[in-house]
Amino acid sequence: MKTLFSIAGLLLLASPAVAQGGRQFQPPPDHWMTFDSLVAAVGVTDAQKPATQKHYDALNAVMKQSAERRRAVMGTMMGGGPPTPEQRDAMRAEFDKFQADVDAHYGELRKLLDPDQQAKFDGLAKPVVRMMGRRPPGA
Repeated sequence: MKTLFSIAGLLLLASPAVAQGGRQFQPPPDHWMTFDSLVAAVGVTDAQKPATQKHYDALNAVMKQSAERRRAVMGTMMGGGPPTPEQRDAMRAEFDKFQADVDAHYGELRKLLDPDQQAKFDGLAKPVVRMMGRRPPGA
């Protein structure tokens, strides 16, 4: 009877640990931040909104494209082995291009701001496009 209670106690204690599962990594976001958040954080004026909206939309379009591509790549890898070095290099080049596009729109957004707004803008987290398992620079 004592053994039965011991086993039951161990099962009760072990079940939450099993339920937690392994460490799950969240995919990178498919957007940077909302336009309203950007406007509020930086203090974008009504006169600046149309131009900033244009580059904001373009930046987020690239983020969405990279997220779709990442999902497609992960779908092809399911059930197969890891990518070959050549495939990995091709994917890295593709995602580096996405990042270059994001950086270009980010730079254009910054140019539209006055110096005080630029200081606030520089304090925001930069949008990062990356492949799975690849850490952003400085992380």
